[in-house]
Amino acid sequence: MLKQVQHDIKPHAIHFTHDTHSKKAAFTLAEVLITLGIIGIVAAMTIPTLISDTQKREYPIRLAQAFSTLSQAVKMAQVEYGDISTWEYRSLFGTSYTDNWKATKNYVEKYFTPYLKYAKNYGVVDYASIGLEGYKTKKGEMYRASDRQNYILEMANGTYILFGFNNFVDEEDNTYFADPYMFIDVNGKKGPNVTGQDLYMFMLSYERNRLETFGQEKSRDRLLELCNKNSTDNSLDSNLNCTALIQMDGWKFAEDYPW
Repeated sequence: MLKQVQHDIKPHAIHFTHDTHSKKAAFTLAEVLITLGIIGIVAAMTIPTLISDTQKREYPIRLAQAFSTLSQAVKMAQVEYGDISTWEYRSLFGTSYTDNWKATKNYVEKYFTPYLKYAKNYGVVDYASIGLEGYKTKKGEMYRASDRQNYILEMANGTYILFGFNNFVDEEDNTYFADPYMFIDVNGKKGPNVTGQDLYMFMLSYERNRLETFGQEKSRDRLLELCNKNSTDNSLDSNLNCTALIQMDGWKFAEDYPW
């Protein structure tokens, strides 16, 4: 006799889960504004420092490159025209302001531009005509306020070379002279446009027959004092002595450089 086997069939338990959506945290408008304000304050405090640090690394490098480039041009001109003392740096200059800028143009285009690779030659121009602001000293005084023009070359890296002249009269024979000089603006039209920060000065030494940084004959202590914005020297040219200080320190801003 067959035994009927009864299987206990248990229904599968069906579990119902309740999907509860957790509340996501959200910022209120006030919290967002406060956060943005904090970020803005931190940025305002740190960005100028970052920019300054970048400038302090880049500017001496550009200045050294400009000095090397100009020095090579001077040496090539010496091969063709002889010692600097024989160059027409005085006989070309006249007794009027206009004549001197014409002479500057002739001087630059004879002794410099043939030996320089530049991106653009502006010639003798007013600063404003090429979008270049005037320059200031570290004290905030306007530098060259009444004479905002130069013979300007723009180099491939954006550096400007500004040629000009210093005029004076020899009291012994009342002879008018004008000695040429060169400004180096290491970043062109960009700021801060301050002497001793992005504007530096070179001059030709007729006695030593070479290109030199402005202030080269001074001691380091004296250069530090003149380069400082709190210098007791009232000359507007005072901060241009920073050029020689940077060269003396190996073409870099030393820790005590008066930025």
